[in-house]
Amino acid sequence: MSQPDRRLLLISLPAAILGLLAMYPRPLAARAQETSPSSERQAIVLYVPEVSFERLMAVPEVEALSRAGGSALLSSSDPVESIVRRATPGSKTTPPPCSCSRLPTAAFVRMPSSFPQTLGSELRRLIGLIDADEALVLVVGSGRSAAMVRAKDELLPVVMAEGDPSALLESQRSQQALSSDSTRRPGVIDGEDVAVTLLEFLGRPVPEDLAGAVIRVVDTPGPFELHERYLAMRRMTVPIQTVAGLYATVVGLLGIALMVLRGRVSARLARTGAWAAMSVPALAVGLLAAGHLPTLSYGTVVPFVVAVTVAGTLAFAPLGKRDVLLPPAGIGWAALAFFVVEAALGWRAALTPFLGGSALDGGRFYGLPNVFIGLLVGASLYAASRLPTAWGFALIAGTALFAGLPFAGSNLGGAITLFVAAGLWLSARSRGRLDWKGVLIAAAVVLAGTALVLLSHQFLTSAPTHVTHFEQTSGRSWSGIWHTFTDRLAVGWRLILRNPFALVPVIGVPATLYAVLRPTGPVRTAFAEHAAWRDAILVALLAGLAAYVANDSGPAALGLAFGLGFGGLLYVSLIERPATPA
Repeated sequence: MSQPDRRLLLISLPAAILGLLAMYPRPLAARAQETSPSSERQAIVLYVPEVSFERLMAVPEVEALSRAGGSALLSSSDPVESIVRRATPGSKTTPPPCSCSRLPTAAFVRMPSSFPQTLGSELRRLIGLIDADEALVLVVGSGRSAAMVRAKDELLPVVMAEGDPSALLESQRSQQALSSDSTRRPGVIDGEDVAVTLLEFLGRPVPEDLAGAVIRVVDTPGPFELHERYLAMRRMTVPIQTVAGLYATVVGLLGIALMVLRGRVSARLARTGAWAAMSVPALAVGLLAAGHLPTLSYGTVVPFVVAVTVAGTLAFAPLGKRDVLLPPAGIGWAALAFFVVEAALGWRAALTPFLGGSALDGGRFYGLPNVFIGLLVGASLYAASRLPTAWGFALIAGTALFAGLPFAGSNLGGAITLFVAAGLWLSARSRGRLDWKGVLIAAAVVLAGTALVLLSHQFLTSAPTHVTHFEQTSGRSWSGIWHTFTDRLAVGWRLILRNPFALVPVIGVPATLYAVLRPTGPVRTAFAEHAAWRDAILVALLAGLAAYVANDSGPAALGLAFGLGFGGLLYVSLIERPATPA
C-alpha cells in the first residue's frame, strides 16, 4: 500500500470508529420529561371529515379560532386520528353532541359528514363547556373528499388556538400560520405534531417513537397562497415530468444512433447530439427552480424550463474552444452554485417542484430532495474532473457534507452517496484503477463521513431532523439499521411497480457501466484521451448504485446519476472529432 493510502486509512478509520462509538452509547436529545398534569388545563381535538383547507376556513367560528391561534396544512402518511389514539391510550372519539355538563381533560370529538351546518355551533358549544383557565383547541381535517381527490389535494387542514377559553373566538388580530420543528415550514405541520402538542400541553410524557414536535404560531399569513400553488403544481407536474422524461429518452436514443452511424452523419449533427446529451443537468435545475416562479401555469413553467435548459447549456459552449471538457465542468460548477443558493433560501422551490414529489407530500419537509441527489453527484464529478486529485476529492467530500449537515441538505442518504463518490474518486485517480484496496479506502471515507454527519445532527442542532429520527428509531442497533435498509429497498420496488418508467435508470446504469468498463469504437477513443472524464462517469454510475440502496426512493435518487453519467459518455464520444459524411 502506498504512503498516501496509509495516511488516509490512519486518519479516516479512527475518526469513523470514534464517531460511531460516540453516536451509539450516547442517548439522543431527551424528549420532554413527564410533568404532573394540570387540572387547570383542558384540550379539545375536533375531527372534521372530508374537508379541504378553504372549505374549513369558510366556517366563521373556525376562522375566528384561527385568529386566536393559526392555521396550517397537514401532511401525514398515517391518519392523524390513529396517531393521536396511539399516543393517548384509552382515549375515545365521540360523536357530537356531548350530553355531559363538563368536558374531560382531553375531549376527542368527530363531526358527522353534515359538518357545514353544525360545525360552527358545535365548536362554540364545546368551547363553552371548558372549565379550565387555559385551553387547547385543535380542529383537524380527517380524510379526503371526492372533490379533493379530483383536485389531487393530499393536504388536510388544521386550526389551533391556545389560551383563555373565553377569548378563543373573540380575537381581532390577522390570521397567522402554524409551524413546527418537524417541518420548518410556515403553514405546514406533520400528523405526529398534533399528538406531541397535545401531550406536551397536558403535561404527559411523549413516547420516544413519536417523531413530531410542538406546533407553534408563527408571524406569517395563513397558507392560502401556498395551498393554491400546491394545487397548481399537482395539476401540471405529471404532464411536465412526462414530457421531460420523453425528452431525455429521445436524447439518449439519438446519441446512441449517432454513435452507431458515426461515419455517416455530419459534424454539425454529431455536435448537436453531444450538446443535447449535456442538457440534462440544466433541464433538472430548471424543473426544480420553476418552483420559485410567482405564478404556476403552463404559460409560465414551460417557457421557463425550456429557457433554463437551452441557456444553461449553451452558455458554456464558448469554453469548448479551449477544451471540449471545460463546458461540462462549468455546468457542474453552475449546478453546485444553484444548490448553495437554494439551501440559503430554505429549499423553497422544493415545495412546488416539477421533478419528483413536493416537500408538502411529507417524508422530507425540508432539505435536499432525494430526486436531486444524482444531480449533485454528477455535478461535483463534472467539476472535479478538471481539478487535481486532492482538490477534486475535497470538492466531492464537501458536497457530501453539504448534502448531510442539518443546516444544509439534511439528507443522510444523499451524504452517504456522495461520500461513496468521494472515496471512489480518490481511489480511481490516485491509484489509477479501482481494486480491493481502493474499495477499502472508499469504505473508510464513507464511514468517517457518515459518522461526522450523524454527530452533527446530535450536537449542531436542537431541533429534530430526518437524521435524528433515523438515530432514534433505527440507528441504535444493527437490527434496526437492517430493517430500515430492507424497508427502503421495498419502498423503491413499490415505486417501480407504480411507475414502470422508473425502471429505465435501474436498467440503464448496469448497461452504461458495461460500456464504460468495456468501451468500443468512439467511446474507447474518447476515454483513451480523457482518463479523468472516464473516471468521473464511472464513479457517477457507481455512486448511483449506492444512492439506490441508501435512499427509500432509490430509483428516484438513482435517476439523475444515470442521466449525467450516460449523458457524459455520449457527450465525450460525439463532441470530439465528429464524423464527416461518408
